[in-house]
Amino acid sequence: MVLLSVIVPIYNSKDYLSRCLDSILKQTLEDMEIICVDDGSTDSSPAILQEYAKKDPRIRVITKKNQGLVAARKTGVKEAAGKYIGYVDSDDWIEPDMYETLCQYAQSNQADMVTSGYIFEGNYVSIHYDEIPEGLYEGENMDFLRENGIYNLKARDVGIRSPLCFKIFLAETFREAQLRIPDEISLYEDKLCVVSYLLRCSRVYVLRKAFYHYIIHKESMINKPDCQYLSKVNAAYQYLITLYNHPLFTKSMRLQTELYVTEMLYKGINSRMGFENKNLLWIDPYWLRELPYGAKVALYGGGQLGQAYHRQLGGREDLIFAGCMDAGWEKFQEDPLTIVSPKDLPETEYDVVVITIKNQTKAREVKEQLMEAGVPEHKIQWFPQKELYWKYAEVNGWIK
Repeated sequence: MVLLSVIVPIYNSKDYLSRCLDSILKQTLEDMEIICVDDGSTDSSPAILQEYAKKDPRIRVITKKNQGLVAARKTGVKEAAGKYIGYVDSDDWIEPDMYETLCQYAQSNQADMVTSGYIFEGNYVSIHYDEIPEGLYEGENMDFLRENGIYNLKARDVGIRSPLCFKIFLAETFREAQLRIPDEISLYEDKLCVVSYLLRCSRVYVLRKAFYHYIIHKESMINKPDCQYLSKVNAAYQYLITLYNHPLFTKSMRLQTELYVTEMLYKGINSRMGFENKNLLWIDPYWLRELPYGAKVALYGGGQLGQAYHRQLGGREDLIFAGCMDAGWEKFQEDPLTIVSPKDLPETEYDVVVITIKNQTKAREVKEQLMEAGVPEHKIQWFPQKELYWKYAEVNGWIK
């Protein structure tokens, strides 16, 4: 038996596949097999896979007709011979010591799952961890982990982050959890699998280190409108309902499940269903009331949030739009909203810069960058945007 089976589902990933496979082959852990499941690719991905399989005997290629991510993962799980199972998406990449580190923690703690953090690379780069204290969970502490697995209500954040790709699982207990996920589910399947597995496993190690580079491209599914989004949410919800009668599935877990479905619907309305007006429920315009009358307002951020702020600002006659800046301004050259480098917007042209980023940690980083670019600290503002579903939880008395 090999120590680890790494499963890589592939569908038309020719532009990123080599980088992904190279990062796996560069792992300091050598005792592993790499199961590449080609889910009916129509580009040059199959040829790339065959080329890599000739280079390294640890790579095994399985070709199947296109049935989606869940079916591809199931195919890999059925073939996996490792003591532990891990996943890597074919457009992402991993740090060289990821699997050696995760396996060391799994073995030394006899853990059924080790979960770590990831580096998000989209419009900006940020690091994310599980909002659960680091350490080993077993016995009564596993009850705490299950109660906070979907959300850490005290922190008003997720509990265990959903994606499977920066975790490893004990194969003999994980296999059933993965195989239970219906093939037709194509949305939030990772969260369903994690919740199912928390009901089956008895020892989990939460590691506050990030090794996995989670890449969001313009062509990523998360950026594409989906008119079937509501049907896909319903399919996920129908599966979650099947867990309600499990003896370890508590009333608190059910409340969190319902809050999670509320979040899914909320995100769909904002950005996933293809509405012409995005972020309908995302940005509370209260921030406009916090600005001085007649202020010249510059915005930082050229993405969807920046555009939402711009629309709201445009409805105010007592405030003046002074321009939009972004450190990655080159990416927005074709955007109808002219975006410049922070260094190219003279201080005399604005009274305040509003950072249009929801993540507080990233907003702090941007504030420091703006100050380094010469923007005075007293002119920089950031306004927290409380998610609607947290307000829903407050009204229902789930959080104080």
